[in-house]
Amino acid sequence: MTQPPLCYPHPAGHHLNRPPNSDIHPTAGLTGNWALDFMAPGGTPFLCPQDSYVSRVSGHDPSLGEVPPGSSIFGWNIYLQTSGGVIYFATHLGDRTCKVGQHVKRGDLLGHVGHWPNDEPRSHTHLGVTHPMGKQASVARIEAVAQAVMLPFPPL
Repeated sequence: MTQPPLCYPHPAGHHLNRPPNSDIHPTAGLTGNWALDFMAPGGTPFLCPQDSYVSRVSGHDPSLGEVPPGSSIFGWNIYLQTSGGVIYFATHLGDRTCKVGQHVKRGDLLGHVGHWPNDEPRSHTHLGVTHPMGKQASVARIEAVAQAVMLPFPPL
């Protein structure tokens, strides 16, 4: 089966280093979701890695400061689901430009990287994958996203 076209989560133009900026790691609270941290300055556009739909949004407004009591993740979260059952989870966003139920295309602007409180060099998008074929396929997909084409800045 041919893999669908993928997009690196941040557009070309920031001269960002591609992962491994971090090691592949599980996403806390999401069983089977294997992730990389895509380092980028706060405000960097976050692009849809693959055609999908927005299945859920959660999180909190990072402009309010540190992680609020009872929460474990800084910033806004977006859950994307593909027609093939792959789930992407993106977090640490400063804003979201999409809503639940919206169909999104590879390269669409979905939000922006949040400005990590009191530690701007730590700003990044945590992007994880849960693949219906298991851990090996999840890890392979997030590695493929890390090597995917970097699209130009989306139109404003």
